[in-house]
Amino acid sequence: MLAGLRLRYDLVPGVIRLDGHSGGPMPRTSPARLRRFVQHRWEPRSGRTSGAEWRREARLAADALAPLVGSAAVELTVAESTSINLFKALVAAAELRPGRPVLAVGRDCFGIDRCLAQSAADHIGGRLQLIDGADDLASLPLDQIAVVALSHVDLRTGAVRDAEPITARIHGGGALTLWDLSHSAGALDVDLHGWGADFAIGCGHKFLGGSTTAPSFGFVAERHMASSPTGGLRHPLAEGFAGPAATLAAAELRDVLANLDGVPVGALAAKTSGLVELFLERIGAFCPEAAIEVRTAGSPRSAQVCLRHEQAQRIADLLLDRSVLVEFAESDLIRFNFAPAWLSYLDVWQAAERLHATLHEIT
Repeated sequence: MLAGLRLRYDLVPGVIRLDGHSGGPMPRTSPARLRRFVQHRWEPRSGRTSGAEWRREARLAADALAPLVGSAAVELTVAESTSINLFKALVAAAELRPGRPVLAVGRDCFGIDRCLAQSAADHIGGRLQLIDGADDLASLPLDQIAVVALSHVDLRTGAVRDAEPITARIHGGGALTLWDLSHSAGALDVDLHGWGADFAIGCGHKFLGGSTTAPSFGFVAERHMASSPTGGLRHPLAEGFAGPAATLAAAELRDVLANLDGVPVGALAAKTSGLVELFLERIGAFCPEAAIEVRTAGSPRSAQVCLRHEQAQRIADLLLDRSVLVEFAESDLIRFNFAPAWLSYLDVWQAAERLHATLHEIT
């Protein structure tokens, strides 16, 4: 079903993108469409303000994103960075749970997210509690927790958290949930309504295909909108950046999401699993003697595989020389990310072969 999807992207021949953090490949339609968009913006007779433009583009992007995350378009806003949306969502959740001063946030988030989470705790006069996962909640005073923020995919292990029962468990203690979909939206089966989620955030690049300047997105369940004290704004996270850069970025994200229009989330998740399984099979056959530790989760598969090796940086550099882009995460850790929209099974086979050649070179 997805075999022809990669034809919608302007892929560089021979380059295999498994990095996941520098943005997706450019859609073939983007140059012409964005050129017309910019020309129209500079046309003095257009009669449209920049504020109206970015809101329109952001709303169209939200319309395209909603089916991929299992939400209604009205529950999504497209603006800001993931970290800023995390701050806003934590504060909004705390306002919905007065008298609960603790913000519980997953320890596997990025450093800047921890800083913004601490700022949110300071802003509400509360306390930040870092947790490894939902199991840590048993040791915490649940009646003091306003919101639990976790990534759908644990970046340290690649494990996919079972969001629906975790959400139900958190709700049982009276707290709200905030899911980070940065490492799953566009690659895994995401169903915010089915989970009963309260809030969610996520980046516009990685598996959705936006560039590094793509805005983030935020989700608030519609049941929380009317009761959230937002100064008259309907959406608690609706205050985003504005101006020319935001307008073009929102238009760009709208364009890349158009490539996924009508693509079932289940089909994306199934291909992700197939790509990961093939990669694991091939490196198991090619590299049985290599001094690497393969870290991946069981079922369901996430869209990433982690490899530990004492020369991780050198491996990443040599793979780049062989036109394989990977994510150098830590001094001894490399992440391989598998985007189902534009990667083929041939790409994965060749990436495993080039990894084998690289490991052979450094031994």
